[in-house]
Amino acid sequence: MMGTSAAAEDDLVVRPARAEDREAVLAFCAQTWSDGDYIPYVWDAWLQDARGALLVAVLAGRPVGVVHTRMIADDEAWLEGIRVDPAVRQQGIGRVLTSRALAAAHERGAAVARLFTAQTNVASKQMIAKFGFARVAEMLRYEAPALEELSGDAAGNPGEPDAPESPVREATEAVEQREDMLLGARLMIAGEEDFERIWEWLIHSNLRPFNGGLEFEDWSALALSEPSLRRALTNGQVHLLEEWQTIQALALIEEVAAREDEPGELRVRYMDGASEGIGRLALVLREEAGQRGLARVGMWLPNLLILRDAMSGAGFGSDADEVMEVYARELS
Repeated sequence: MMGTSAAAEDDLVVRPARAEDREAVLAFCAQTWSDGDYIPYVWDAWLQDARGALLVAVLAGRPVGVVHTRMIADDEAWLEGIRVDPAVRQQGIGRVLTSRALAAAHERGAAVARLFTAQTNVASKQMIAKFGFARVAEMLRYEAPALEELSGDAAGNPGEPDAPESPVREATEAVEQREDMLLGARLMIAGEEDFERIWEWLIHSNLRPFNGGLEFEDWSALALSEPSLRRALTNGQVHLLEEWQTIQALALIEEVAAREDEPGELRVRYMDGASEGIGRLALVLREEAGQRGLARVGMWLPNLLILRDAMSGAGFGSDADEVMEVYARELS
């Protein structure tokens, strides 16, 4: 065993990561989860991140910890990839790394730092609480395959799906469900002229206390701000579902191209509204993804039972055992 906690901290050196640290870092990250870790896939990008800081903790001449501070906006930082070699855990190394990561965020102009941690990760939550982090959102990731409105000819049997379990039957039933769900509603892509009414609606949203007012990228989040909403409106990325001149649901979307290890996705960066409206709009987005040639729709939503039911009705799945919590700390 490598000394006491105090001894480890005294001998610990935290410095910017180097290319030659890769092998040692990936070795102690290999068993983070049963299926490994994502660090091998992001190491090169993090190492080359000129705006952020990839830091390595070194003890007795070898890397034993790592953390990445990413400037997700000009004044917002995201802390990610905090890992400590299992052989030297509970010696204060994670605490030192977190402290240095926060210092790096402050040096780069961040007014707030945020991070994700699993709801079940008690040790992590206890540590970040000592740094003044507070939970601001409890989220679940939802995914669903894209839908295509297939014709009868595509099944080789005009007007009739070939079998109850076929993709044609699934798509047909989903489109019929969509038509039923949207009866009397109005779908639209909002524009710059809609900014004032949308922003006012968002400020008073019932979901705001649950999503922290955050828009989500893949596995990170930043504040949904007036400038980011204006950009989305300018780019035609805001979809609205309205009924009786009242917004029932809103989705801020972006198209993510397929990569070598990931299919193309219609990513919903922000979703808000009444649960029924969210379910209805989510189903429409599955069809939108199909029309764009994307494989799926993905989004983060607050961990609320009423939303689970709505999303299930729209054909979305989530893993209720993988609730993620967003924690934030202001940096003075």
